[in-house]
Amino acid sequence: MVAWRFRLRTLAQREIVIAAVAAGLTMLLAFAGLHKLGTAGLLLPLAVVLVVILVGRPVAMVTLVVGLAILCEGPTFGLFHFTSHLYDHFKGLTPLDALVALAVLSVGLDLMRRRRSPRVPRPLALPLMLLALAMISGAVVGHAAGVSLRTVLVAENVLAYLLVLPVAIANLELERRQLVWCIGALGGLAILKAGLGLIEVFGHYGESVEGTATLTYYEPAANWLIMMALLGALALVMARAKPPAWILLGSPLLLASLVLSYRRSFWIATVLGLLLVVLLGTSSPGRRLLLPVGLLLTVSVLLLGSISFQSSESPIARRVASLSPSKLEANVQDRYRLDERANVLGAIGQNPITGLGVTIPWAATFQPLSVEHPEGRQYVHFAALWFWLKLGILGLLAYVTLLAGSALLAWQAWRRSPEPVLRAFALASLCAVVGLSAMDTTASFTGVDPRFTVLLGAQLGLLGLIVRTAA
Repeated sequence: MVAWRFRLRTLAQREIVIAAVAAGLTMLLAFAGLHKLGTAGLLLPLAVVLVVILVGRPVAMVTLVVGLAILCEGPTFGLFHFTSHLYDHFKGLTPLDALVALAVLSVGLDLMRRRRSPRVPRPLALPLMLLALAMISGAVVGHAAGVSLRTVLVAENVLAYLLVLPVAIANLELERRQLVWCIGALGGLAILKAGLGLIEVFGHYGESVEGTATLTYYEPAANWLIMMALLGALALVMARAKPPAWILLGSPLLLASLVLSYRRSFWIATVLGLLLVVLLGTSSPGRRLLLPVGLLLTVSVLLLGSISFQSSESPIARRVASLSPSKLEANVQDRYRLDERANVLGAIGQNPITGLGVTIPWAATFQPLSVEHPEGRQYVHFAALWFWLKLGILGLLAYVTLLAGSALLAWQAWRRSPEPVLRAFALASLCAVVGLSAMDTTASFTGVDPRFTVLLGAQLGLLGLIVRTAA
């Protein structure tokens, strides 16, 4: 009896000490937050507690990061301006960077608790290894050119998303039923985003295009999610699975939002993806037509601008007509892309192995520019050339093998999974990757745009989970 009383007294003393320490830390955090952030800093202890709780729950932490990247638009979205603060820079880093790091840390701690080694989806092993080597090479070359080591490392933050997010999500402990729920939630978010985009147009909150119209989404993340939802809905229909009624009812919203984005690259990628879904979702004879139909589609896109639209005042018609080579020469922004490409190819020709290095801008020494853009010398409207310019030949190999590995991973998930929803998501992903290879020739999204890279990394991680659960 005396021993029990002694143990209870000792336990009570420990709890008192722990409570006192916790209270002291909470007060210190509150005072520090009040000093640095004002009244809002009083919520800092609550935020720290919330972070600690979420770090212990990797699925919730990853869901939070991907959900915020989907819902929080950048400064070009006029409906909700406050969401753009998620991408504000603080010494080169953003709150999104911190959230991604916490999500990866959460998965890593969970693996340590389970005493399980991380699994890398086999088709992504070589691309991710090449990407890691290319990032090291780009940092070394950039640092050798006189840029501080911290600056070049911070500049590779978005590439780091591409390196760690697919592996982190592929190592989550999710069952097949939970995967189906996650993909359904992504479809619901796509319809929500489409509705918000249409409100943006009808309320004239967004960016203007062609001088007369307002677009839905200029940034690629929402358009990619909406395109994926359209491809997935068609894949479900082609698989003779019964799609949920809300998917069918939301499809017109998805289509209208994508059309009113006026992003020509997404139009082409969506048409190509839908065609591939129809071909691959049918019988084997239909798949044999894949190559000739793909060639026919390419020729059609090149000839699309030759159709006369002079009598139409529709912004959509003008955007379609702008695909003509003659229109590209006349349009100042499109002409800039051609001038930019000439200078970038010239810079790569002078440094074909190492590239220029991270943070080193290209120079307009081979072709004068029609217009200058802020930070334009750090960007390239062709993802493969961006990887080559910044990370050298290893960067180009990493980009090419990443697209190939992503397509192979999606193919494996499509062929191996018995669940119709997961098969539809995998087939849509396969066709979307083919569309991405076309989109990346007109703008750099993969590994360059933060929100798009978060979505792509999450998508590859889900494909890895599908393959794992199917096995």
